[in-house]
Amino acid sequence: MTSRGSDGPPGRPRAPLRSNAFPIPPSRHTAIVLFGALLTLGAAPSSAQSWHIEPAFSAQETLTNNVNLVSDESRRSDLVSQLTPSLRVTEKGARTSLIGFVSLPVLLYARTGGQNNNAYPTADLLGDLALVENWLHVEGRITISQQYFNPFGGQPLGLDNATQNRYESDSYHLSPYVKGRTSGGTSYELRNDNVWTNVSNTPVAANDFHYTEFKGNAAHAESIVGWQADFDVNDVAVNDGNTFRTRLVRLQPLYNVDPQLRLVATVGYEENHFPSDDSSDVIYGGAFEWHPTPRTDVLGSLEHRFFGAGYQFSFDHRTPLTVWKVRLSRTTTSFPQQLASLPAGGDVSAFLNNLFLATIPDAALRQQTVDQFIRDRGLPPVLTNALNLYSQQVFLQQSQTASVGLLGTRNTVVLTIFNVRSQPISASGNPLTTPVDFGDNSRQTGISLLWSHKLTQSVVVDATVERLRTVANAPLEGKTNQTALRIAVSTPLTAKTTLFAGARYQTLSSDIATDYSETAAFIGVTHTFR
Repeated sequence: MTSRGSDGPPGRPRAPLRSNAFPIPPSRHTAIVLFGALLTLGAAPSSAQSWHIEPAFSAQETLTNNVNLVSDESRRSDLVSQLTPSLRVTEKGARTSLIGFVSLPVLLYARTGGQNNNAYPTADLLGDLALVENWLHVEGRITISQQYFNPFGGQPLGLDNATQNRYESDSYHLSPYVKGRTSGGTSYELRNDNVWTNVSNTPVAANDFHYTEFKGNAAHAESIVGWQADFDVNDVAVNDGNTFRTRLVRLQPLYNVDPQLRLVATVGYEENHFPSDDSSDVIYGGAFEWHPTPRTDVLGSLEHRFFGAGYQFSFDHRTPLTVWKVRLSRTTTSFPQQLASLPAGGDVSAFLNNLFLATIPDAALRQQTVDQFIRDRGLPPVLTNALNLYSQQVFLQQSQTASVGLLGTRNTVVLTIFNVRSQPISASGNPLTTPVDFGDNSRQTGISLLWSHKLTQSVVVDATVERLRTVANAPLEGKTNQTALRIAVSTPLTAKTTLFAGARYQTLSSDIATDYSETAAFIGVTHTFR
């Protein structure tokens, strides 16, 4: 697996990473739907007490010497215009809530427009309706995002590079649930998650997913000796006909050592039904919860599972000016389940929310401040993190992530380090020798650093450094190294308008994909209509 231009294991025909010389057809239907959402929400009664709607618009011009991220011999320069209307909405009523954002970046290319002009819709809208107050709810969520297909392929900093490793993922969630507490002090929750995940503009033919999950938990945990129990029934279906079924139940006696420390024992049973084989096994292990201070949480669990040892560990600590996060895990996952979870540390908005928590306790006002902070400085919404692997397979994933955020008078720093190893497995926990896709069986390691420095009261400079390495797991061979640097300066023109300009450099070296390097300069303006 050393020939350049292939992305599959040796001895097995694979479609190569698609050349960037061909166009990606735009998702016109999704773009039209989102544009309609922008118009509809924009016309909503923003003066109503429970509504806060903030439209915004940004325009950016980028001059690049390698628009398609190809080899130096084949590269072309271009001038790219990016026009982005966006909308953030927050609604809180007596029985309803809605929070999220919608944006529709439109990319226009001066020289390569015939093959590259496109729209890249993004959205994350979460709503909740209380059918019976304090008991029966229906939750709905729509997420539309731009993903990268193969971890060995290019993952550029912005949308203006027309890489065909990018594709669109749309997820639609509908979750009725009941949540309450009995008169005897037992809390409970029952939930049915229905998720439809559609993918489009993929470099090779790809299937859509649907998963249905019934899960519930109950706990009587206030006394010194208590208990909790949970079950999970999960079906992940691929539209090629394959279905992956898991059934799991746990009973957990617990002991409250003191108000800060809880110890938990675990016993349970699970069944797994995959297209290749079936298995069943007992579950046993333990867990703990430790809250040494009101701003510190340490959680951990270790269990015997069908794939061996499964564990989860998290450390969260917050001070008025810092946020610290550590995540360790070894568990199974699938593509639609990955999309449903946020990366630990890669979400810049989430990190800034935690940093501003001490100074801005109101959640809605804090989110507005964070959004304006990101727009004023032209910051990326997310930092490089482990790629969500498109896979028609359940796989075992071992993940280690550490993140820190620092907020000072003139400096803001967000640093994330991660290491994620993924490997397809069978229902009996054995590794699959032939992955569905070469990227399924790989290790992703990376570091992301975002630094924002206030030069003067009105001038801010931002720098982003990202380094990503992807290596195939043995016996496969192959690796890709990617590096990206970005620096920008921003200054307000008015209370609602900010001007920014900067430059970037990114490079990829690989024995699987085509090597490239790119240098670009950009200038842009953002305006909010608040």
